Amino acid sequence: MKPINTFIFPCLNNIEGLVKSVESLYKYTPDNFQIIVVFNGTMNDYLSAHATLNDKVHLWIKPYRNLGFGKSMNQGIKLALTDFVTIANDDVEVLYDSWWQDVMDIFDKTPNLGGFNPHSFINKKHTGDRAIEYEIKDEYTKEDIEKMQKFFPKWYVGCCTYFTICKKAMFDKIGLFDESFGLGSGEDYDLAIRAARGGYLIAGGSLVMVKHWWGGTKDNMPKGESNYNLIAAGNQRLTEKWGNHCQEVERQLADGRMTPEQASEMKGGWSVSGAGGYDEPADKDKVQYADKKWFQEINL
Repeated sequence: MKPINTFIFPCLNNIEGLVKSVESLYKYTPDNFQIIVVFNGTMNDYLSAHATLNDKVHLWIKPYRNLGFGKSMNQGIKLALTDFVTIANDDVEVLYDSWWQDVMDIFDKTPNLGGFNPHSFINKKHTGDRAIEYEIKDEYTKEDIEKMQKFFPKWYVGCCTYFTICKKAMFDKIGLFDESFGLGSGEDYDLAIRAARGGYLIAGGSLVMVKHWWGGTKDNMPKGESNYNLIAAGNQRLTEKWGNHCQEVERQLADGRMTPEQASEMKGGWSVSGAGGYDEPADKDKVQYADKKWFQEINL
């Protein structure tokens, strides 16, 4: 069967998660895919992962440093020869046989859909703790999946890109991930903003379910790196580029720090759905953006 989709997995230190992710694909997905792993961790960890998965991964990339989420993804997107690419975290497992066809059905019904992210029954609370909202099992029945789909929202515009199946054509039109966001955080919302300006939706929902052990890498960052600092830096970069988040615009309007005219210029502030924010990046006079695709690539 000709490959239609390329799964791209950046991996830093979550070898166990990567193995489970890959094995779940071979168990529940038609033989129509390729896998690229960009292994950003130590050489010893890379050798261990390679020895375990071997040729189940079609292409291994071992850079000399941690490229971060955006740059790792961009390496895979550039090399992919398939109509779809999946922006995959190494802590996601697919759960049942029909999931891929269900995704294809969603794309067929939604012509302007650029990316779809399945929903997970494991999420993060505002405290950073995991909220496990369905029993963890070795196998899930059709009835299990139907119960999850009834419980969780079936469709929403906007998502965190932990397992987002994307049309390769979307990246061809709007450009790749913006590598100026660094190791990771904020580049997915930036992509959603640019996708919306290019006429695409990026959405998610329980129409397809997966298991995402949220934070499998960020909760175990190497010494000297923190999840909090990554998120703070991502938020700062988003503000520099697209203005304030919609909730921050509301706060600043309420306390007088922002005028209605300033809020209007930001279209009420950006949101995870891709709506709002400046029409073009606020830093376009300082940053060399190519062809109005509004993303940066950072040298290796």
